[in-house]
Amino acid sequence: MIYIIIPALLIVIGIFVYKESSGYRTSEYVLHTDKEIPGTVRFVMLSDLHDTDVTHDKNAKLFESVAAAEPDFVILSGDMVTSYTEKKVRDSAAFDLMSKLSGRYKVYYGLGNHEQRIREDERRFPGKYSEYESFVKGLGIEILSDTYTDIADKNIRIYGYDIPMEFYKRGVRKRIPEGLIEQTLGAVDERKYNILLAHTPDHFEEYSEYAPDLVLSGHLHGGIIGFPGIGGLISPQLSLFPEHAAGHFHKGKTDLVVSRGIGWHSIPIRIFNKAEIVVITITQESRGNTDGNQC
Repeated sequence: MIYIIIPALLIVIGIFVYKESSGYRTSEYVLHTDKEIPGTVRFVMLSDLHDTDVTHDKNAKLFESVAAAEPDFVILSGDMVTSYTEKKVRDSAAFDLMSKLSGRYKVYYGLGNHEQRIREDERRFPGKYSEYESFVKGLGIEILSDTYTDIADKNIRIYGYDIPMEFYKRGVRKRIPEGLIEQTLGAVDERKYNILLAHTPDHFEEYSEYAPDLVLSGHLHGGIIGFPGIGGLISPQLSLFPEHAAGHFHKGKTDLVVSRGIGWHSIPIRIFNKAEIVVITITQESRGNTDGNQC
């Protein structure tokens, strides 16, 4: 009897893990501001694609899901690719998706640790980042690398902060020195609604001291395995139960929205932790948030 029960149990577990790790959902957040914005502003954030063909059709269905949200613009908050030497930019699932997105929307791109690793390690990736950057910019996508851009008609400023690679080291929680973000990006403009793209949420305290209105992060992949009422299990830095694994948080004057990511790498498993498209609406109405649909 045990020879029947154990294989059957393994099959059931395998099916459960496959279903949990497949597909994605749309999570929606409504954020309040007292800043002068024209009505409401709605955008989609995608994070941590990691060159994954999520819908097995060159991400065509994923693009349709983004379009269904009817965003004013799209933000890519890092790790669209994975720093593997064998990947070719022209053939990447990330490039296919970015081509589709940029054909319909204005797209803003903040770098994650994988893009930064490709850029900084010329020995392993000779010329690869320059090639990638030229392709992305050729699509009309604006890369925000330690700089900012204004969306004048929305009264929005978007900053892209390249978190130094030393703050991604595993097993180490090192604080970003006081004033470094402002030294890099300049002070936030209090007249505008300020969005900071900072790939890892592990430094929310430092971001809130810089005091943008909104920080957008990813990186933690929701903690891989989610525990209801507790949160994600583990971060890429190997810390257990990371505080900001996914969702909406608030500190001081600053909101933080952390994506669970839309793709994966190395460990293609998610349990109680669906991949997600994040839709954010900024309004002058009351604060709130809702989690969205699975597909």
